[in-house]
Order: sequence, then C-alpha cells, then structure tokens
Amino acid sequence: DRAPWNRYSFQHVREFVPTVPVRTGAWTSPLPGAPREIGAIEFECDGLRQTVHDFLRTSDTDGFLVLHRGSVIAEHYSNGMDSATRHLSQSVSKSVVATVAGILAGRGLLDVRALVTDYVPELADTAYRGATVQQLLDMTSGVQWDETYTTPDSDCAKLDAACGWKARKHPFWPRTMWELIGSLHRLERAHGESFRYRSIETDVLGFVLQSAGNRPLAELVGTELWAPLGAEHDAYFTVDPAGFACASGGFNATLRDYARFALMLASHGVIDGRRIVPADWITATRAGDPSLFGRAYREVLPDG
Repeated sequence: DRAPWNRYSFQHVREFVPTVPVRTGAWTSPLPGAPREIGAIEFECDGLRQTVHDFLRTSDTDGFLVLHRGSVIAEHYSNGMDSATRHLSQSVSKSVVATVAGILAGRGLLDVRALVTDYVPELADTAYRGATVQQLLDMTSGVQWDETYTTPDSDCAKLDAACGWKARKHPFWPRTMWELIGSLHRLERAHGESFRYRSIETDVLGFVLQSAGNRPLAELVGTELWAPLGAEHDAYFTVDPAGFACASGGFNATLRDYARFALMLASHGVIDGRRIVPADWITATRAGDPSLFGRAYREVLPDG
C-alpha cells in the first residue's frame, strides 16, 4: 500500500487478497457527459502553483473524474487504469457502508438510537457496551483506539493484519476482524463525549448491519445500494480469513460508479428520479455537532 507498488496493487487488489463480489443489477443509471478542457486551469496549494494537468501527473493519480451540475465534464485515466478497472477506495468504503445504514434505517430495519449490543449481543463483553449505533456512525464512542498508521504495534497495524491485508507480526495478534473487535476492552472517555477517527467503528457497524439486515455485508451493499444505484459494474470487498468484508477500507469499484454514488448523494439521495437514500438521512450527515471535534481535527477543519 506504498508507492511505487500501490501504482499496481490498488488496481489489482484481487490478485493479492481474497474478495467477495458486490453485485449490481440489470439497470444502469445514466451518467450525462458535457466534456470541457480543464487541464490548463491553474490553482495554488501550500504555496505551489500548478495546473490540473501537472497535478495529475506529479501526484500519480490513477483516475480523475469531475462532476459539475450533474454532468461529467472531465474524465482522465493513467497508470494502466481504464473505465472498467475496479480501484481500491480505502476509507471511502466507510461512506458506502454508512449509506446502507441510512437505507436500512429508512426502512425501519435499523434503529440508530439503539445500543450496539441490541444487534450484536456478544459485544457486551467489550468496550462497545453502552454505545449506540449512532455513535458508531459518528465515531463518537469512547473506545480506546490507536489510529496511527506508521506505528508497528498500533491498533491500526493489527487491523491491517486482521483484515488479511498484511501478515500478523505476533502470534497473539487477532486473526480476524471479529477477534480484533472482541479484544477492545478499554474506554478512553465516555461514549458520545467527543469525536475521534476510529476505522474500527465502521467494521463494528458492518456486523450491526449484517444482524439488522440478516445478510452478509457485501450482499447488503449490493441489494440495497449498488443495484438500486444503477452501477454499471459489480464492485467487490476484500474479506478477512473468516470471510467478513472489510467495511472500513476494502471496497473496490470503477471510477464512473464512484461518480454515480457521488451524484446520488449530491442529489439528496436520488439518481435518475429514483429515491435510493432517505432525504432526511442525507441532511443529517451534513448537520453534525462541531463541538465534539478536538484541537487536532480543528487544525484541518476549524468549524468541525
């Protein structure tokens, strides 16, 4: 997952780890095009002024697509990628999975005010005891979690191993995502008190959704979101040694289907006149409580 190797691996994830398909349906939603030349547009970031074209080249971007007022005005591929290539989305997976939560909530199959343990009773023996589903969605549980990506023994390093992406460095490390979640017994603060970015929250949410929807996560994403969205191609998740789909970062899809997902969200849950996600769910995602953001997050997002 580091350069230069990720130039290849992010487009060929299935060659490295086990996966499970996310099926689309027979209908493909339209993706209108209104091509414009934007490569020569200049912008400045961190004191560096460059064109869009130069940025795509120097950043080793694989795929770049711009939607403007409902139409694709620019689409660019490089590093061997094309419009049918499934590309790893990393944490955009969290948005895909959380959107399915909104769909199930709208159908009355999921109560976000309920306790996590109402859906997954086994977690009563973990630090998630007393946390609500909404707190998973908001990443405001008080569970102690180290998201540091570069520390060899961080919780995130254990996640990489448990989900099957990397080798386990120690024989006592969790072998699956379920074992990793079950090993979290410490609280760093009360549930709901503050925001902290915890990738594992979305994996816990994945188990909640499987319980609420009574189907494996990849099947839920396919039947509830991907097929109704009118995706052109099947997507897929990476899976851990127990077959659980990596909800926090293992989703892979084509660039144009990511664009359909974005267009639907930008249109308040509707694509091509079809309601996919409840409008009030989309509104709620834009109305979080900025007071829960601590200093480190406010440096990047001053208003939370």
